[in-house]
Amino acid sequence: MGEWLERRGMQRPRHDLAAVAVENRIFAISGADDLTVHDVEMYEVGSQTWFPAPPIPTARGWLGADIIDGKIYVAGGKTIQTEEMRRRTGVDYHFISRDDLEVFDVRTQRWSVLEPMPRGHRAGVAVTACGGKIWVIGGNTMDPADQRQVDTVEIYDPVKAEWSDGPALPRPTQGINVATVDGIIYAVGGVASEEPQFRSELFVLDPQVGKWEPLAPQPTGRESSGITVLDGRIYTFGGRPISGATEVYDIASDSWEIGMPMPVGCAWLGAATVGGQIFVMGGAYGLPGEGYKWLHDMREYVP
Repeated sequence: MGEWLERRGMQRPRHDLAAVAVENRIFAISGADDLTVHDVEMYEVGSQTWFPAPPIPTARGWLGADIIDGKIYVAGGKTIQTEEMRRRTGVDYHFISRDDLEVFDVRTQRWSVLEPMPRGHRAGVAVTACGGKIWVIGGNTMDPADQRQVDTVEIYDPVKAEWSDGPALPRPTQGINVATVDGIIYAVGGVASEEPQFRSELFVLDPQVGKWEPLAPQPTGRESSGITVLDGRIYTFGGRPISGATEVYDIASDSWEIGMPMPVGCAWLGAATVGGQIFVMGGAYGLPGEGYKWLHDMREYVP
């Protein structure tokens, strides 16, 4: 069934963050509380301690990130606009979506700006590293005049510094949860415009085949969950609608099982695996009539 262990929380409460494991560390990248933040925090698993890391150049949440060859690539997302930003951008809307691609070199501790996504701004994307390339999957345009989910898949080649199109998702989806295992991409859940809105389907993509195929659906339809992998199993935590669900997919048997629910249900959280240990951090949950509560929580899940 599993067990949850309390660990030291992040220094800044936030949701919409990205979590990336690097050797014995986890980088918790950007996200938002009342406003989008530039903060990047690094968690050392051995000492259970958080340290500040160089801030991301473009503050954004509901983004995606993954690592290739010691470099963390961060794509897409949204920024909560201040009044000054609304005047400057000319977009009179609470959010502005992003097409940015930025990379953090873990060795040099430096950020660089790369060529943006060519298919336009979008948030609620999933990002995964597969075959030495960065895959940016799904999302929402967040355009106030044409806000919609997309089925877009874009692939960035770090060696050639070029973008290309990948196989489109089976349906336009935001907040889909994605993981790569042994060169195969798994995408589960998310929100679509058709009913039911919160999806439970699990699709798999072998890049050599180039076609999304269905697998056993997740027990609970959710978007913007924490997702991570350990020993041939894919773990999903929380999500929207606000949930404390822990559900585990076994790749070998194409089946799901229910794990121990999270102590605090939340969405827009991060998850990462380091040295056989699973960590879940951040997120938000709603307070009736009071908006959302941002979380700094850090917990370890022991299967």
